[in-house]
Amino acid sequence: MNIVSSTSLRTAALAAALVLSSAIAPAKDAAPADSTAQLLSTAGSVPVKAAGPYVQVGSYRIHVWARLGHPSAVTSDGTWFYRNFKAEESAANGTLVVRFDRGQVSSLSLVTPAIELAMLNSPINARGMTQIASR
Repeated sequence: MNIVSSTSLRTAALAAALVLSSAIAPAKDAAPADSTAQLLSTAGSVPVKAAGPYVQVGSYRIHVWARLGHPSAVTSDGTWFYRNFKAEESAANGTLVVRFDRGQVSSLSLVTPAIELAMLNSPINARGMTQIASR
């Protein structure tokens, strides 16, 4: 499933590419830069507008599950991870992170494996998964 990048992502990626191009002058006949892949590799995360044509900010949790299936991983705060996603029209690929607020998607982002690992191993997530007491 392809991820469709948002206008703000393209603007941010373009700004990042302009900053990078001002620091290093590209060859005149060089192929166009893949700004989304560059931004993902430097920042570790890029926001996306939608995951395919059906999952976007505002989609209900059950709708995400119906369209994308069972997540690869879930954090204690209810964030879902889907591995092996590729950005549309880019070489950028990584893990789709779906965050929810009150049962609806609040944000979507594509992250690198290192960021995914950090999110899954964060102290907050580890603390949330530890059972302290039961009834």
